[in-house]
Amino acid sequence: MHQFHCPDLLPPVIELPEDEAHHATAVLRLSVGARIGLLDGAGTRAIGLVELITKRGCSIHIEERTMVPPERKARIHLAVAPTKQMDRYEWFVEKAVEIGVDRITPVITERSERINLRTDRLHRVAISAMKQSQRAWLPRIDEPTRLKDLLCTDLPLQRYFGWCEGEHRQLMAAYQPHNDALVLVGPEGDFTPAEASRLREGGAVAISLGAARLRTETAALAACTWMSLAQQR
Repeated sequence: MHQFHCPDLLPPVIELPEDEAHHATAVLRLSVGARIGLLDGAGTRAIGLVELITKRGCSIHIEERTMVPPERKARIHLAVAPTKQMDRYEWFVEKAVEIGVDRITPVITERSERINLRTDRLHRVAISAMKQSQRAWLPRIDEPTRLKDLLCTDLPLQRYFGWCEGEHRQLMAAYQPHNDALVLVGPEGDFTPAEASRLREGGAVAISLGAARLRTETAALAACTWMSLAQQR
């Protein structure tokens, strides 16, 4: 059954968003009476029937709804520096959503090679990954945020940051799977010593993900995968 995203599944008849309606009618060529799956990204799954197709949109009659509880006991927040090549960051977002993540923040650091990115595109990538993996929850994707500003916001008390220099702990030994957690991953040049000091002062623990030096997007996914699996034990 084809899956579609619609942020409001409460009315008995809903209109698919423009891009989803185009995909349903022009790409998949669904006809009236076709049964489809629907996700609102906030825990609701639904099954509906295509009721009306017009040049402007596609109306769906909701047959049934199911509420899905949060997928994890504790929330996972990844703050990851944008990569120089945008397609690598989009790949990271796609895979993180498939694995399971609650919030993604593009964090801008002193050594960031990219400070601007289209979060609307990242949101579309996340929606596509949610549908493909048949998850019911869509992660929050923030606008690019400078590290110093991020540290002034309300964050989980359990905080880690990838660090290639100095003393650090293994994430597998430090992570507490029953508590919300934030993992920060810096750019290709890593966090500066001053940023590392600021992170430690804010309660973050320097971590390692093994002996190999990983790319930014790989390190973020490795951390995400480990935390997701640890919560399932």
